[in-house]
Amino acid sequence: MTGFRLSVVLLAVMVLGSSCAGHDGRQMVANGVGFTPEQTVGVVEEAPAHSVAADRARVEGRNTIGSVVTEMISGSVGADASYEISTPQLDGVWEDDPLNVALRKPVLSEIARFADDLVVDEEVPVGEGLLTGEAMVHLLDDRVLSVVYDFEVVSGGAARPVEVVWSVLLDLDSSAPVGIGDLFLAGSPWPEMVAFLARQDLKTRLGEGALWGEGVGDGTGLEAAEENFRLFGVTTTGLVLRFERYQVGPGTYGAPEATIPWSSLARLVDPFGPVGHLLP
Repeated sequence: MTGFRLSVVLLAVMVLGSSCAGHDGRQMVANGVGFTPEQTVGVVEEAPAHSVAADRARVEGRNTIGSVVTEMISGSVGADASYEISTPQLDGVWEDDPLNVALRKPVLSEIARFADDLVVDEEVPVGEGLLTGEAMVHLLDDRVLSVVYDFEVVSGGAARPVEVVWSVLLDLDSSAPVGIGDLFLAGSPWPEMVAFLARQDLKTRLGEGALWGEGVGDGTGLEAAEENFRLFGVTTTGLVLRFERYQVGPGTYGAPEATIPWSSLARLVDPFGPVGHLLP
């Protein structure tokens, strides 16, 4: 089992590494809006740039991060399973830079878990399977990079795909990951406010009675606890929350999303923290 999983991860790293080296077929992702423009020429020069140390710059004389490129990686697991995933990387730093390593981590982790789930009795890989995924860049500015990953797993005999969500918020100065609690003033009642506003937005999106705790199931997935809001992204206008399948409602809703404007959280967000510059 250990050798099988390790080989899958090594394969993913090799495929990704070769892809990063030449950036073949890459697509530019515009900062802050999360779409791929038709033309790639000039995007780096036009986009907001974040300076990095000269020893981190991938291209001599160009020590800035100006955009995100998406790299497609694919491979097989066992005899009948495969994966095809788009992976974001920062254009302007080396592929082994801590920022790019952090951006690859969710993809490699999900590939490894996909391989584990295809094993029976910890020995024999069986059945057909397909893992696909893509990343949404919610924001890249001169302070943070916010990415949310959506994966879908299809296995033999399954009635529908299984949705899996990961998220990464990186501080571009320190290369450190940022948790949702780091966005707010210490000791503030932000979990209570976020839980309340998220529930209101989800009810608007999904309808009355759709959420656990409204006559069916329980409300633990929307209780005022930091771990319930660990999947998130940030944009120039607000906080984007994502929830795992079954966390807030029936599986038919997949992995739903809720958005909260910064204006509704203005008194709770740390003005000197990672997203303080986004406050209205």
